Amino acid sequence: MAGRPRKNEKTKSRGRKGTGTITQKTQKVDRKEHRLSKMCKICSECKDRSICNNRVGTKKCKKCLECSGKDCDRFYVYTFHTALSPQVHHSNRNYLGRYETKKEAQFSIDKAKNGGFIEKSNITLFQVLEKKNKIRLDANKINYNTYDRNKTLRNKMSNWGLANKPIQKISTTEIQNYLNSLKNTYSQSEIDKHINEINSGFKYGIRYGLISENPCDNIEKVKSTLSVKIARPFEIDEQNLLMDFINTHDKLTDIRSRMDSITFKNIVKLAFFTGQRIGELLALQTGFDKKHYTSDINFEKEIFIISKTITRENGKFILGTKTKNAEKRERQGLPDKREIQFDIAPNDIVKDVLLEQIEHSKTFKNNHQHFLFCNKDGTFVTPSQVTVTFKRICRKLHIQEDNPGGCFIHQARHSFVTRCLEAGLKVETIADLIGDTVTQVQETYAHILKRFKQDELTNLHNYYKNNNLIT
Repeated sequence: MAGRPRKNEKTKSRGRKGTGTITQKTQKVDRKEHRLSKMCKICSECKDRSICNNRVGTKKCKKCLECSGKDCDRFYVYTFHTALSPQVHHSNRNYLGRYETKKEAQFSIDKAKNGGFIEKSNITLFQVLEKKNKIRLDANKINYNTYDRNKTLRNKMSNWGLANKPIQKISTTEIQNYLNSLKNTYSQSEIDKHINEINSGFKYGIRYGLISENPCDNIEKVKSTLSVKIARPFEIDEQNLLMDFINTHDKLTDIRSRMDSITFKNIVKLAFFTGQRIGELLALQTGFDKKHYTSDINFEKEIFIISKTITRENGKFILGTKTKNAEKRERQGLPDKREIQFDIAPNDIVKDVLLEQIEHSKTFKNNHQHFLFCNKDGTFVTPSQVTVTFKRICRKLHIQEDNPGGCFIHQARHSFVTRCLEAGLKVETIADLIGDTVTQVQETYAHILKRFKQDELTNLHNYYKNNNLIT
């Protein structure tokens, strides 16, 4: 509330040498022009107005004190605080503004005294990000996979020289230059992860009083020069070739593999016909013990529950407590835990796979955590184990031999989405089935969505024709 004091204001000053000055003021404004229009019943029937007519400060008569109305008061009286900046090195003192509370006035003085900061500090952006991520990890807001990824991001910022600077000394220009340096070597999604992490660090700094403004507010969005990595699904004939092979061959895994062929076959089938991330499928559990493991499969309701994933912590695979996409879904108000119905696929495929695999997993005596998919030694199967075997089979079948790096089990998810689009499912329905946001589906599968654009236009033309619309 800026504005200079007026002549009719009563003031009470408190000067502090070198630290600025806060002045408390009481202002009384006679609202004569509003007396008749806003006078309440108590005031209109009052015969003794000696106190009101000779009012001092905020003093009111007994009748006015008992009145709960605000507009009926014949005078508008309020108290405020003005702030003057401290005098530094013989410089002139500046009028900083008018504030409702003394605390607000002191805040403005502290900012002026410390060059715009609340309190001078040498805390670096790296330290802020490290503390922020540790707090979020301990509060179960992020999983270890996200924690490790963010650690990699801030190490990259440190190597460039950004994260090692005190957060109070980092400018918008420096952030912009750092982001610009990423455009030729990082994908768009990776660049976006960098800016989101930097931005969260400055927001954290504002929240805890390290800075007063966010320099990320004025940066220009940086676009990657790298070509977009296109999600490549399997065509129907390729998918059929794979399904036929795993259904008719008993020896699918290598003799040295800890994962057996039955387990591998059921993992691949469930991945292709449900579209769930491989790490989330591998985290499914089938029972409970005296501690805390609960079943993720409900045959009565004919659903299985996705609520966690196999993730990495310090380079090692662990059973996480959230799904891969948990943080992004929570920001949009979407639930992390989701239920997948058995009828997501036809002919009881899902139910048959689950029944067979549950009985098979019981044969492993060391499967103490009741994983649906486990190795021969009872440990959970990792995504890399599945991909190694899957890649080898695709090479053997000469599937997508032009695919750089070979095929990945994650392509089963892309194939499921493509089958959904081919069947005419809405993007919103697909996003709900696979645990993505609508925006993610639209961005990841934009090139596939274009395949069906002409079909949609044909449907529109047929609609015109069937309804005899004049053209």
